[in-house]
Amino acid sequence: MKLKPEAVNRRLVRGLNGDIRREFELADACLHQARFLPAETYPVIYRQVAVCAATALANATALAAEVMALGGIPALPAGRRHEEIPVPSRRYRLGSREMLAHYRRRLRMAEGLGFLRLREVFQQIVRTKELHLAHTGFMTGGLARRHLCG
Repeated sequence: MKLKPEAVNRRLVRGLNGDIRREFELADACLHQARFLPAETYPVIYRQVAVCAATALANATALAAEVMALGGIPALPAGRRHEEIPVPSRRYRLGSREMLAHYRRRLRMAEGLGFLRLREVFQQIVRTKELHLAHTGFMTGGLARRHLCG
């Protein structure tokens, strides 16, 4: 059974809105982690956390533009309460790998549907996720891995 273009667009908009929320949550988590990191002691890591948050917001913006191009309404960030302790580094790296795998699937989906502009957006997101994940692998020490996001 072949789906109508309107149904494909609705499902795609719903999925992209989930991705937008995911990117907002990542930016929020990065900024939350920065609270536990003294900027004076770890300036390089602190800057990387800021870059991660900015990249996540840029990804959310690019995805929101695609939602609007498909005739949908982009998702808004949801307010969240955070624990008062930082997230362990293992959980961060696992989340980064899962997000990278998710966006690689999204990239294949956009290619399969023939959405070229959306494919370019996902290619850029995959590149940034790979870069962040690679960066966390090269830095030594638990503190560096704990505070870099992907």
